[in-house]
Amino acid sequence: MAINSTSSATSASTTSTSGVGKGSVIDVEGLVSKLDSIEQAPIDTLNVKVTKQDNSIRDLGIIKSKMSLFQAALQDFTSPVSYLTKSVTSSNSALVEASISQSSGAVAGIYNLHITQIAKTATANYEFSLANDGSSLAQSGSFTLNSQSITFNQGDSLESLRVAINAKSSDTGVRASIINTGSKKVISLASIAGGADGQVTLSGESAGITWVGGQDGQDAIFQINGQTYTRPSNIVDEALTGIRLQLQGPGAAAISVASDNGAKAQTLLTNVGQAYNDLMASYTELTKFDADPEKRGSLYGFMDLRTLIDSVSVSFMTPLTRSGQSLADNTNNPISFTSLGLELQLDGTLLFDAAIYESAVTHGAIDQLANGSVSPTRSIVNDAMTFGGKVDSYISGFEDQKLTLQNRIQDLQSRKAEKMARYRAQYASLDALLYRLQALNSSLTPTFTALNNPKN
Repeated sequence: MAINSTSSATSASTTSTSGVGKGSVIDVEGLVSKLDSIEQAPIDTLNVKVTKQDNSIRDLGIIKSKMSLFQAALQDFTSPVSYLTKSVTSSNSALVEASISQSSGAVAGIYNLHITQIAKTATANYEFSLANDGSSLAQSGSFTLNSQSITFNQGDSLESLRVAINAKSSDTGVRASIINTGSKKVISLASIAGGADGQVTLSGESAGITWVGGQDGQDAIFQINGQTYTRPSNIVDEALTGIRLQLQGPGAAAISVASDNGAKAQTLLTNVGQAYNDLMASYTELTKFDADPEKRGSLYGFMDLRTLIDSVSVSFMTPLTRSGQSLADNTNNPISFTSLGLELQLDGTLLFDAAIYESAVTHGAIDQLANGSVSPTRSIVNDAMTFGGKVDSYISGFEDQKLTLQNRIQDLQSRKAEKMARYRAQYASLDALLYRLQALNSSLTPTFTALNNPKN
C-alpha cells in the first residue's frame, strides 16, 4: 500500500511541474482572453471616436477647399481689374480700322475722326539694262544713292545688285527689292523711314539705268475731335490711349469705344453662384442626418460650421459697398448679389435669374462694379479662410480632440497590458496550486480507501 501511494504522489508531482501555467486544471488563457475583451471594450469605443475625428478633419478639408474656390470667385467679381474689357468699332472700316491695344487704358466714348491724308513711304523704281538671259546686267556702271556710291559689273545678276544696295541700307536708309511687272524686272527702292522724313535720292547714274516711277514720302494728317495729329505711319497707337488705328484713306469716320463689362460681369456672377453651390453640395452631404448613426455626415450637428454657412447665405442680400458707402444703381436701388440676379433657393443653393440681371444692367449697376466693390460675403469668407481663422480653428479643434482620445487610448492600453500580465501570472499560480492539490488528492485516495476497508 505504501509503495503504491508513494509511487502515485511522485507521478503527480512530476506532471504538475510540467503543466504549470498551461491551464492543466483551469483554462488560464481563456479566462485572460475574456478579461482582455472586457478591458478592450472602452479602447475600441475610443478608437471609433478617433475614426470619427479623422473623418471630420478630412471633411473639413473638403469644405475648406470648396470655400477657397468660392473665395477666389468672390475676389474676381469684386476686383476692378476684372472689368477692363473694352470693344472698339469703326463706322467706316474702309477708311480706318480700329482695335484694342491696351484694354485698361482705353476710355469708353465716341471719337470723331477726319483723315486729311494718309502716310506714304518714299519710293523710286529703276530699270537696269539686262542681257539676253533677262537676269544679268548688260553693262557695268555706278550710281549714288542718298550720298552712298553703288557700283556694279557687267554680268552681275540683278539679285546681286539688290544685295549690294541692301548691304549699305544702314547708311542710305533705303531697302531694295526686285519687282516683276510681268513685262520686265525693276529694282524698287523704298525709304526705311516712313512719312515725309523718308527720301530716296539717286544721282550720277550710268547709262542703262532708267527711272520708271515712284512717290514722295508724306505724313498722315488727321483730326480726332478737332485735334490735329501728324504721323509718319498709317498705323497709329498714341492718338487714342489703348486704341490702335490703321488709316486707309481720306475721309470721316466715328470710332466707338465701349465697355464689355455686361457680359464679363455675368460670367463672374455665375462663377460666384456655381462656386457657392459646389460648397453647399459638400456641406449638405457632410452634415446630413440619418436615423442610422453610421450613415450620418461626419459634420452633422457641428453648429459652428452651420453658423458660418448661414451667415454667408444671408450676406447675399446685403448691399455691396465702396469706401464705406453702399453701391446703388441709377434708380438709387442698392446693389447686392440678390439684386444682380443671384436668388437664394429653399434648398440653400443659388439660382441665376437672367431677367433680374438684365434689369440691373439697364439701370447701370454694372458700371458701379467696374470701379471695384467690397462684398460682405467676401469679407465673411476672407475672415473664415485667413491663416488661423475660423476654418483652421475648426480643424484644430478636432485634431486636439483626436490627440486627447489617442492619449487616453495609450493610457488604457498600458493599463490593460499590466492587468493582463498580472491576471495571467495569478491564474497560472492558481492553476498550478489546483493541479498539485489534485495530484495530492489522487495519491491519498487509495490510502483512505484502504483505511475505510478493514478487509484490505
